[in-house]
Amino acid sequence: MSRPPVIYLGPEGTFSHLVAERRFGSRRPLEPCASFGAIFDSLIAQPGAHAVVPVENSLGGTIYDAVDLLIAQAGRVFVVEEIALHVRIGLLGRIRKPIRRIYSHFVQLHTHREWIAAHLPEAEVIPVASTALAADSAAADIEAAALAAPGAAAPRGLDILRCPVIPNLGNITHFFVLRRLEKTPINPETARSAVAVSFGNASGSLHRFLGPFARSDVNINRIISRPLPGHADRAVFFMEIDGAPGVPGYDAAIRRARATCDNFFPFGSYPWKRVIRS
Repeated sequence: MSRPPVIYLGPEGTFSHLVAERRFGSRRPLEPCASFGAIFDSLIAQPGAHAVVPVENSLGGTIYDAVDLLIAQAGRVFVVEEIALHVRIGLLGRIRKPIRRIYSHFVQLHTHREWIAAHLPEAEVIPVASTALAADSAAADIEAAALAAPGAAAPRGLDILRCPVIPNLGNITHFFVLRRLEKTPINPETARSAVAVSFGNASGSLHRFLGPFARSDVNINRIISRPLPGHADRAVFFMEIDGAPGVPGYDAAIRRARATCDNFFPFGSYPWKRVIRS
């Protein structure tokens, strides 16, 4: 019987593929999906499967499509791990060939716009859906280059013309590993927990929810506000909180904060210190 897959945002060569491969190795089959929606659909349909989903980049910010779908699947999908990827971006092309077009994901094109203007001012900039697709596009275009992961060069017959393009650029992407079953972390003291909450659109409502965490000295390291579907004047807040059930300060803060909100959706507790370098 085949093992359940690890689902990621494809195609092969994306940073999601790199994280899935590094985290799970050859022990599990890897299943690429073309969109975030397809990832969640596949995860829901396959008991035992895991999904690797990017949720935030230190340069591009929150990846809202992923967060919105996670919130929409509250109670059906849980976070079991958080992984940080140190992203390296190289200029991939062909030695001794002119570069008339540059392909990449829009975040990388935005991040590197000054470098492109200084070094390749005549090149046409073309955004595509992922850095892997950028490398594919450069491989098919003899006068093009891609801003992509250096590891995407060799399989496509490209050369690494410069790597990294901008030295010492602090480019980190945070990924959630998701599955349908909640998993209890081995050490709650060093874990994080994810929740989504909503409350009435009244003055001080968010302050009342956050107060118990401050009084219990519990850190909230991420708050993302999203529209509450069907309610134009209300928001749902996705939060990451240091700690997990079983930690006294965390338990006390959650108990008091939960009493202040209309809806409270837990996404589990998980380890978060794994770091991968591309």
